[in-house]
Amino acid sequence: MRRTDTRGLAAEAAAIIAEGVPDWSEARRKLAEEYEITSSAQLPDDDAIESALREHYAIFDPKGHAERLWELRRAALIVMKEVSDYKPLLIRGVLNGCADKYSDIYIAVECDDAKSLEIDLIDREIEIEVLPNERPGKDEPVEEIIFEAPIIKGGYFNREQLAVWVRLKVFENRAKIKNLTKKAPDPWQIEEETAKTADIKQLERLISLTEEK
Repeated sequence: MRRTDTRGLAAEAAAIIAEGVPDWSEARRKLAEEYEITSSAQLPDDDAIESALREHYAIFDPKGHAERLWELRRAALIVMKEVSDYKPLLIRGVLNGCADKYSDIYIAVECDDAKSLEIDLIDREIEIEVLPNERPGKDEPVEEIIFEAPIIKGGYFNREQLAVWVRLKVFENRAKIKNLTKKAPDPWQIEEETAKTADIKQLERLISLTEEK
C-alpha cells in the first residue's frame, strides 16, 4: 500500500526526481495530480524532499551517488577557486548531499558590479548566459550567471558525456545567506553537510571527509 503521509509523499517525490525530473515543482505537480491534492500545504516541502533524496540514494545507489556527489563538489571547488576574488560560497544540493547527475552547482558570489564578473569570465573564454533579476529585493541576487562546469577526467560525467551546469548567484551583499540557520544532520548526512554555505576551505574539508565514501 502506498503511503500518502508527508514522509511517503516526500519519498515518492525523491523517486520522481532521481528518475529524471530535476524540477522539484514538477515533481510536486505530479504528486498533486496523482493524489488529487489541492493544497500545497499537503505536499512535502524542500527540507522533506532533500532528506528523502539522500535516503533514496543511500538505499538504491550509495556508491554511484557518492562518486557523482564527490565529482560535483570537486567541480564546484575548481570554479570557486577561479572566482575566489568574489567570496564564493557553495549552497544547496551539492553541499547538503541531495544533488545527483541532473543537479546544477549553485554558488553565491559577492560583487557590487556584476558586469565586471561577467567580463572576467568572458576573458577566461567561458561561455556564459546571464539571467538578470529586474527587481531584486534587498537580500536577493541581482543576476544569475550560468555556464558549463569543468569535468573531472575519467569520472562519471566524463564517461557518460553529461554536462554539469554552474549557476552563480550574484549578490551585492550576501550577508543574508551567511546567516541562514544550520540544521541537525539526518541519518544520511555528516555534520559538515548540514551547513547552509561552505567557503573554499570548508568545501576542501568536506571533500576530504567524503572522498572514500
